[in-house]
Amino acid sequence: MLQVEFEKNMEKLGVSKRNDKILLAVSGGIDSVVMANLFLAAKFNAAIAHCNFSLRGKASDSDAAFVEAFAKSHDITFHSIKFDTENYALMQKISIEMAARELRYNWFENIRKQHNYSKIAIAHNKNDSVETFFLNLVRGTGIKGLLGITPKTETIIRPLLFASRRQIENYANRRNIAFCTDETNSSNKFSRNRIRNNVITEFEKINPAFLKTMTENINHLSQCYDALQSLKNKVITDVVSIDDNDFIIDVDKLHQAGNEQLWIFEILQQFNFGAERMANICAALDGKSGKKFFSPTHVLLKDRKKLIISILKSERYLPVEINENTDRIEHPALKIEKMENKNITIEKKRNIAFLNFDKLKFPLILRRWQAGDSFTPFGMNGRRKLSDYFIDEKLSQFEKDEQYVLTSNGKIVWLVNHRIDNNFRIDENCKTILKITYKHAEKKD
Repeated sequence: MLQVEFEKNMEKLGVSKRNDKILLAVSGGIDSVVMANLFLAAKFNAAIAHCNFSLRGKASDSDAAFVEAFAKSHDITFHSIKFDTENYALMQKISIEMAARELRYNWFENIRKQHNYSKIAIAHNKNDSVETFFLNLVRGTGIKGLLGITPKTETIIRPLLFASRRQIENYANRRNIAFCTDETNSSNKFSRNRIRNNVITEFEKINPAFLKTMTENINHLSQCYDALQSLKNKVITDVVSIDDNDFIIDVDKLHQAGNEQLWIFEILQQFNFGAERMANICAALDGKSGKKFFSPTHVLLKDRKKLIISILKSERYLPVEINENTDRIEHPALKIEKMENKNITIEKKRNIAFLNFDKLKFPLILRRWQAGDSFTPFGMNGRRKLSDYFIDEKLSQFEKDEQYVLTSNGKIVWLVNHRIDNNFRIDENCKTILKITYKHAEKKD
């Protein structure tokens, strides 16, 4: 019986009816509504939180109303919020799926702290864990990414991971539990749905017990990962040292440990180096000194028989907000001047931007460039992806990794030390100019 298994699993998760106050994340779908019913039947001290992501128009509002009514009918505390998810995804230049994830988990944690909930319960099930395995496998991952969904962290529990989607559906049907149906679950617009609707269904044709088999595989990988972590800790003790804030890998000792690619991956992923970059680092282990490799947050220097990893100094300060009254920032060094458009000589230097102040929306944001960024280079009409622009300009990997962009309301206004966006150029109607000077070696024309 699902109720009995649920309560046994809660004991395994170390959650107490007497001591813990649980925040239930309830979307209105079958998984989360069944989870809420299980918590209520077990008489846990619980409240409900619902996120309206505004992605399905009236259907999203209907789900929110359903969950609120459910909470009221059971006399349980209800928290809710409405997000503009599409705009957030656009501003952050991330997928809708990632945007929704960031928004909800950040909000859940804020509610947990404000109201002293000990745990946040998420209604992921066994199927979700298998789907996550394949999503991570396709995207590229180490062993950790193949462990499915974690049953618990310090503040989050997933009490339905022991149950299959079919078990949850049977429970709801037997008890006539009402829930909301999200029609987007049948759409292949999202990566997870394509895995669920196409990939897994094909595997189940080959092996009807595929879900059980994959769960066993994930458990086996989890044990392998635990063993790997023990060995990894020994290798790190042998080959790694810390000097001030620098992380130093002894190349000779790394060779002695063997499996260099494995340990490079396990050690460097915490510094946000991608798989391709780590492969290049492995190829350079016995190469010349002086070569540098960059991640979004760190730089690795090959120095004789050492790999020295340091935090990028500018990353300690990015992103930077620039307000109307800001006259300079230190990291990276920018001088900012506001002036009237009268007898101004426009200096044609890449490290100086003359922007149409009247078209800017403050605060401006200075940040690193991101995949997917695009702009309209000065003097052109069509938009260009920065990645394509970099190819045309023959930028080195070092220059790409170090590239800043200045944005206004999410739009790039200046590819720093290169070109401004044509839409923010000085024209005959411009009354005020914002001059920004990047104090760095000017890129030669």
